[in-house]
Amino acid sequence: MKRVFKDLATYIRLHDGMGKPKLNFQDMYKMFPQFTFTADKDFGSYTNFGEAFEAKNFNMIVSNGKDECYMVYREYGDANENLAYVS
Repeated sequence: MKRVFKDLATYIRLHDGMGKPKLNFQDMYKMFPQFTFTADKDFGSYTNFGEAFEAKNFNMIVSNGKDECYMVYREYGDANENLAYVS
């Protein structure tokens, strides 16, 4: 991951794990106006729908016009848990 995404990666990690706050997309967009956030093709879809470990996917491609990274963000429905990281 390039240094240009370091602050975003740190911010995203704050939302990773049990009992962590859910990601507020509007706040994230305001905090990082230098980036373009593009929804992944599966954005808004579910993994394991109706089963244990059901998660809603909010993955995005993040770009500054020159470099890009992939942001993984999932909210689990059966627990107060999120998965969040930048690669």
